[in-house]
Amino acid sequence: MLSLRATSNDHNARLMPHVDRLRVLAEMIGEVDCDAIHGVFEEEYLIITRQLIPQMETFETLLYGQLETLMGGRHSMMPMREEHRAMRGLIEELSHYRQHVEGCRLTGVEALALRRALYRLYSILKVHIAEEELYVGVLEQHLSDEQKDALAHGIEHAMTQPL
Repeated sequence: MLSLRATSNDHNARLMPHVDRLRVLAEMIGEVDCDAIHGVFEEEYLIITRQLIPQMETFETLLYGQLETLMGGRHSMMPMREEHRAMRGLIEELSHYRQHVEGCRLTGVEALALRRALYRLYSILKVHIAEEELYVGVLEQHLSDEQKDALAHGIEHAMTQPL
């Protein structure tokens, strides 16, 4: 049996260095040579698109669905789902600037907009992940061992690709 708390903590421990790199990347823009930015941007962009998005979908389906069932409609997971939508929008924004970063063709306005998107994604992720941890605590207290094990396996499956 897997521990839901331990699996969630492992997931977050692997994800947080990449979240923190978004802030570092934003601070690099306009301060560091564009070629140096490209490598970091590309690495984090691939992690976001190949890892973070599928993991968000897993959490939304498994954890949020279980929480909505558990709470019997008294509370909604809509704010968390809205944050996922906001993150997807910011990720789309990053994809727009990807080609400009690759060719070192960012204008001043584009650099500012990219920086803003990176800071926003970083900020939302920091708060969102902390809030999800609170929800994991709720699930830990109210679910059977079998239900927690199933959620832990779902999270573990979403983490099959190393960050």
